[in-house]
Amino acid sequence: MNRNSKITLGSVVTVFILLANFGCRKPDYEAMAMDITKEAKTNLVQKLTNALAEGGTKQAIPFCKQNVMAFTSNLGSKKGVLLRRISDKPRNPMNLVTDEENKIFLEISGNPSKEGEYPVKTVTADHTVTVYVPIPTVGLCLQCHGEPNVDIKKETLDVLQKEYPGDLASGYKVGNLRGLFSVQFTR
Repeated sequence: MNRNSKITLGSVVTVFILLANFGCRKPDYEAMAMDITKEAKTNLVQKLTNALAEGGTKQAIPFCKQNVMAFTSNLGSKKGVLLRRISDKPRNPMNLVTDEENKIFLEISGNPSKEGEYPVKTVTADHTVTVYVPIPTVGLCLQCHGEPNVDIKKETLDVLQKEYPGDLASGYKVGNLRGLFSVQFTR
């Protein structure tokens, strides 16, 4: 075997070894979920901020009702996952945690770090991996999710009552866990 053949054979073997190792790596579901939820949060905040700037909460609340569920679902489809926002106190009843998700919600909400950050939780099943990413309450949230008649103005409360008669999603303070993103991967 001449020198060029040895180099070519060595290169081919190296490529096969790299490909074999790449194929054996387990996906980093948590990192992928964090990327997906970061995109969702960024886009939702941007859209909500625009709606608030255009017409205040009177416009933002109907905008949310009409668009946020579809946006979340569509982003999940685009990324090849089942993406949901869930809460123990939802505004939209379709976002209510299941009994199993409520246990996870309670576990996450009961374990904030010293800095007030909530942990991410990954649950692996036979054919799925679900990553739960916290949605903490930030200042912008309070005008619709804070204390009624303190953070939430009467005009906003009226719109919320009209759009969401069974609303449970108020009474939060900055730093409270308001919900979770549920990012379910098929494996």
